[in-house]
Amino acid sequence: MNDRQTRILATAGILSAAIFLLTAFVRIPIPAGYLNLGDAGVFLAAMLLPAGVAALSAGVGSALADLIGFPLYAPVTFAVKGLTVLAFGLLWRKLPGKLRYLAFLSVLIVPLGYFLFELVVYANFAWADLPLNLLQAAVGAGLAFALDHASRGRFRI
Repeated sequence: MNDRQTRILATAGILSAAIFLLTAFVRIPIPAGYLNLGDAGVFLAAMLLPAGVAALSAGVGSALADLIGFPLYAPVTFAVKGLTVLAFGLLWRKLPGKLRYLAFLSVLIVPLGYFLFELVVYANFAWADLPLNLLQAAVGAGLAFALDHASRGRFRI
């Protein structure tokens, strides 16, 4: 294993742990419930790591957090967050210049993925969580972008 692979593996592990902690324990109350900051770590992983590794790291960290209070959601979270990060990471690296901001459209995968799952499980009640899931993903992406921008991308691998 070379130095770059070691850094990627270590960063992925640290980000998985951070995503778990930010999702499970950092809760910001809002009128409709609460937001967690886990998606900031999810999108930061997409900016810092190769897309496939980032998807696995984000999926594992998020799904582990769901095992604490919402185990029914753990497999769905793994898939939704992993797919979101994979799409974001690929677009973020492949699109030139300002077009790479189109990567933020991958934020829509989060509310859509959970909506489809909840439509099967909860039927018409699925609509209730749609705005909150979109807000949480958008806030997370915004925070990740702000952190990456503030660091001038120095932590990217």
